[in-house]
Amino acid sequence: MRVPLAAVLRVEAVLAAIAYAIVAALLLGEIIARELFYTSIWGSQKMAVFGAIVAAFLGLALATAANAHLRPQFADNWFPAAWRPAVGRAGDLLSCAIYASLCVVAALYIADTYANGDRAAVLYWPLWPIQLVIPYAFASSAFRHLAFAVRPDMKPGAGGGGADRAAG
Repeated sequence: MRVPLAAVLRVEAVLAAIAYAIVAALLLGEIIARELFYTSIWGSQKMAVFGAIVAAFLGLALATAANAHLRPQFADNWFPAAWRPAVGRAGDLLSCAIYASLCVVAALYIADTYANGDRAAVLYWPLWPIQLVIPYAFASSAFRHLAFAVRPDMKPGAGGGGADRAAG
């Protein structure tokens, strides 16, 4: 299970990096166009926003893979130390359920966007292909939390090591 998750992690990381590079190139190009040629690049700001959205949602999946997302650490000592493995698994199952629910809601939203023929302002691109990253990120995070619940040894961090040993 580690190898497929590691491969997905690599693809997500590369795509997030490409999205950030596109954002940087678009914004830099816009600055150069305005300063040197006294014009702007049509749609560059909107494209940069879409690139940032893609990078951000892929970042959610990357944070989940690294076990680096926000969580209520103040509650870490609410239960006895002997219960921590079970509480950790329960937390991962709860996170899986939350992300899976968010995936369903996002998919329904995209279905509405598609059915309504919604398009991006300025660019007039259909919105639904860009929005596909949203349910993907939620599904990826849900699957990873499920994997962490089933195989706690894959979870990065205390006693885990999943991202560190993902290729092993």
